[in-house]
Amino acid sequence: MRNVLYTTTQPIAKEGWNRLVLTGMFLLLSYALSWLTWLFFLLFAWTLFSYRNPERLADEDDARALIAPIDGRITSIAKTTLENGQEMLRIVIQKSLFDVGLIRAPLAMNVLATTSRFGLFMPSSNALSTLLGEQNIVTCQAQNERLYMVCSIGSWGTPITFYRKEGSFKATERMGFLKDGEIAVLVSLDARIKVVLNDTVKAGQSVLGYLAYKD
Repeated sequence: MRNVLYTTTQPIAKEGWNRLVLTGMFLLLSYALSWLTWLFFLLFAWTLFSYRNPERLADEDDARALIAPIDGRITSIAKTTLENGQEMLRIVIQKSLFDVGLIRAPLAMNVLATTSRFGLFMPSSNALSTLLGEQNIVTCQAQNERLYMVCSIGSWGTPITFYRKEGSFKATERMGFLKDGEIAVLVSLDARIKVVLNDTVKAGQSVLGYLAYKD
């Protein structure tokens, strides 16, 4: 896990700037030497695509709406039990290499803690990834609700980036970058879930469900 200064809204996420410069230099060199120019052009184009940073608007403007934190596909919706015995609902979003990597706040919240668990780099589809894979757990407080985001790194082994920020995050605000892996959102059992298995969701746009109203 890497903690860096807060992100910006340039069309290309800053996590890809150094790679973009490097592939651009190789492209110019290959063009000058007339050697495999097409290959380095494809590499440059892939870098642009991988680190794109689009603007997003949430489908609904509701303070208790739970917005998808990452692009991907819903692979699991199930009840889980924390180490302290608390039962929560776990919604897993699996990101592919073709999805946008920006992690966004699922709703207006404060980040209370971020902890890391070192482990193996393996595909999130592997049944052992939950037990042995490298993870970062973000504990969040939203109004009267505590929720968790469990971010698992995929087989590419690229560290997850989280942005440092003073104060709270607004709903759908950029808060990190995940190249490959999955994010599990843990919410209370009384949350009303809108998505189903195999739904495709967009970070900062798609609504996963709604937190229960509490005084």
